[in-house]
Amino acid sequence: MTERTEAPRREREELGRGIRLRSLFSLAFGTIIGVGWIIVMGAWLSDAGAIGAIVAFAAGGLAMLAIGLCYAEMAAAYPVAGGEVAYVFEAWGARWSFFAAWFLAFTYIFTTSYEAISVEWVVSALVPGFGGPVIYTLLGQEVRLWSLALGLAVMLVITVINYRGGRTAAWFQDLMTAGLIILTAIFVFAGVTGGSVANLEPMFTGATPGAAFAGVAVVFATAAWWFAGFDTIPQAMEEVEEGSRLRLIPRVIGASIVFAMVFYLLVILATAMSLPRPELLASELPAASAIEAAFTSPLLGRVVLVAGLFGLITTWNAVFFASTRIVFAMARAHMIPRRLASVHKRHGSPAAAVIFVAVMGAVGTLFGRNAILVIVGAGSISAGLVFMVVVLGVLRLRRTKPGHARPYKVPGGRAFLYLTAVLAAGLVGAAAWGPFHAAEGLPAEWIVLGVWCVLGLVFYRAAAPLRKSVSDRELRWLVLSEDDSQAKGTEGGG
Repeated sequence: MTERTEAPRREREELGRGIRLRSLFSLAFGTIIGVGWIIVMGAWLSDAGAIGAIVAFAAGGLAMLAIGLCYAEMAAAYPVAGGEVAYVFEAWGARWSFFAAWFLAFTYIFTTSYEAISVEWVVSALVPGFGGPVIYTLLGQEVRLWSLALGLAVMLVITVINYRGGRTAAWFQDLMTAGLIILTAIFVFAGVTGGSVANLEPMFTGATPGAAFAGVAVVFATAAWWFAGFDTIPQAMEEVEEGSRLRLIPRVIGASIVFAMVFYLLVILATAMSLPRPELLASELPAASAIEAAFTSPLLGRVVLVAGLFGLITTWNAVFFASTRIVFAMARAHMIPRRLASVHKRHGSPAAAVIFVAVMGAVGTLFGRNAILVIVGAGSISAGLVFMVVVLGVLRLRRTKPGHARPYKVPGGRAFLYLTAVLAAGLVGAAAWGPFHAAEGLPAEWIVLGVWCVLGLVFYRAAAPLRKSVSDRELRWLVLSEDDSQAKGTEGGG
């Protein structure tokens, strides 16, 4: 019998526990369903048509469900903060782990900027003239004083909530998600029962099958962005209450994706049925305008906007939470400066990572409304790349570490995993192609990602001396909370 070696003694920062499985669903679903369906609904209908947009989101949802099951296997096998940091480290090593985590951090962090910019958009619709005086112009868009102040103020509130720990953030998420579901149900019921099927024409954009397919592809290209959110669950695994049943993780992840897909399909249908297409596309916020005009009820229009506000806050809180755990996990693994792994003694929160994410998100907020589509495009590319690497990692670990304990295994064998890898690669290809579809020259999305890569290289190099001071065994302990002997457990059922 081989003697077990003791775990490395190097200090490993630990986060406080207290998150329930119910809150994991709220984190995931609340992240996926933000305010985009109100802000960008016009673009979906313009690019693909009503039925085209529904087809694109149905296809995107099914692809993401397959990817989500791969995440479930990894999350149950490696229940540590940072999710992808651990999964990719185990499958491909430290450099690829940093690559995946840094790109995922981009998606999460600048989603907080997206939400900070969007909150003004929704509030301005609720309170006309809210924006205030113009203080500067950037990317061809005027940035107004009260709009910017509101975004930064809510960013501060979200920061304080997350600074107080995962339990507080999860409680707040449960509350906001419940409000989102109730208000959206009112909107969908009103839109479907009071609308007209005739308003769905034209069902697809373009006069030819090729043009219709291209329109669907443009919307499908952003599926990785609109369904990103189930992957907040792996970020919280280290903080789940003791005794929680990890076998239920795939059900929670799967439910969050399926519920989100149904949500998207229903709000697209309800919006498209409410008004003829030309009137919808002429509106700044089609979902709210459609329900208000169809029922001549400003109150119903406001219900939609308030639902969007709830969705915005749920996404904002959840992606802020996930951002901090990714940054914390990278810092704990010495991929970026270790001071970002500092844990608050009282709240058990990644305090330094919380401040870092708040500052970076606030910087993104300064760029105004025209930054929204750039963030969506660049975030879709980043998220798609990470999803593909994780799926390939499941395949690799099935081969290289078949004995590692797996409380859950993706059904369907290697064939299903290969199919999922192809779907993930398709999402990456579509996301990469999307920005070039309408851009002249190098798209802004690729420029932004290039700048983010340079910043990541600076951080990675800054942490190099500390990284060189730890052995491979110690690094594994920091990332996975286990050494090689602990990895050789009995494989769980599935």
